Amino acid sequence: MGEIDWNRSAVEIERLIRGLSPWPSAYTHLDGKTLKLWVAEVMPGANKAMGVPGEVVHVTKQQLWVQTGEGMLAVKELQLEGKKRMMTDAFLRGYNVECGTKLGKKED
Repeated sequence: MGEIDWNRSAVEIERLIRGLSPWPSAYTHLDGKTLKLWVAEVMPGANKAMGVPGEVVHVTKQQLWVQTGEGMLAVKELQLEGKKRMMTDAFLRGYNVECGTKLGKKED
């Protein structure tokens, strides 16, 4: 129920994340680990596709944007499997995520 389908619109995904917080939570996968998303924001005016759905398209020291089926989603607070819940900037200080990284289950 909580697994994020990146083909959906940014608005739908943000509502899913908000609706499933704090339990059972919305999640995706990063490098084979479960990644829970606790807070996200739809990026207004970012409707031009910069990548495929689920692809990280913008990363700075503080920001992580993901392409959706329609629009972009800025991840604000997250939790990687085995780690504590944290703000995106704290996560990015300890975990290297590059543009082009694909979120979701690996295709066989």
